[in-house]
Amino acid sequence: MHTNGSRGNAGYAAFRAALLDGRLSPGANLTQAELCDVLGMSLSPLRDTLTLLEADALVTVRHRAGITVVNPDVAFIRRNFRFRTMIEREALPIFSEVVESDWLAQTITAHETVRDKVAAGGKVPNLEQQLRKLDWNFHSAIVSALRNTMITETHYLLQENLKLARVLNEDIASPSKATEALGEHCAILEQLSKRDSQGALEALEAHFRAAIHRAFGG
Repeated sequence: MHTNGSRGNAGYAAFRAALLDGRLSPGANLTQAELCDVLGMSLSPLRDTLTLLEADALVTVRHRAGITVVNPDVAFIRRNFRFRTMIEREALPIFSEVVESDWLAQTITAHETVRDKVAAGGKVPNLEQQLRKLDWNFHSAIVSALRNTMITETHYLLQENLKLARVLNEDIASPSKATEALGEHCAILEQLSKRDSQGALEALEAHFRAAIHRAFGG
């Protein structure tokens, strides 16, 4: 899996954008010329982009058979989720030692505000976007404690892949799913506030188990 090269490649970013906005369809088969047209780029830079996309399993390139776009199925989601889980398990004990109390207080408040509104049946503007932002900031903060750029970049790509899978599979958070996920984050944050790294790790494990159930079991 590429890191800095992927994030800094304009064609790579354009490919993800095209998948998200529907210009590319999951599982589609295209020629290089057709993909150039979609991404608005010439053949020479496309070859560099394809190398990155293929390394991240977002396309399959077959000689004379064209380019097949990823279809984020169960196996794709499971691979990315498991890798992300491994990284966060490693990072959490370190994060529990260095996380600042102000960050914890602000993050708990942000989670509880949205969770309580959703649980009470209140309307939350742009709920899906708010949930993604809370989730992204929470999990990224944990991994940042490792102070390892390569791991951070890899984690970023894993989160992007999971975001892509959710959008393409139209996995829009229901109020019940949102309340559950935010509650699980709050349980982790509570243990972190106590500086209980083992308790936080157990809460994180419970969150991962529940997230897998939500993704595959409804």
